[in-house]
Amino acid sequence: MTTQASWKSEIFQATVNFLPDWLQYTAIGLAVGGFLVFKVVKWRRGRALRRALGPITPIPDVPDGARGADYLGAYAPQQPRNDATT
Repeated sequence: MTTQASWKSEIFQATVNFLPDWLQYTAIGLAVGGFLVFKVVKWRRGRALRRALGPITPIPDVPDGARGADYLGAYAPQQPRNDATT
């Protein structure tokens, strides 16, 4: 009984052996390069996912229990100062 990897490698070898020598090296190089690109992309996605699911920073306590859009903190528009003396 043969394994699945065996018939796949036989098909790959038959296809590569059908090509001229200079194209065989190119085909093998492209296959190896494609495999490496696939692994790098998979590694980068996993790393980005782990970074996205990393430690969650808590929301700081604010007065009156306001959160989110209710509390803009340093990004809130400044109130005009009323320094007019009468």
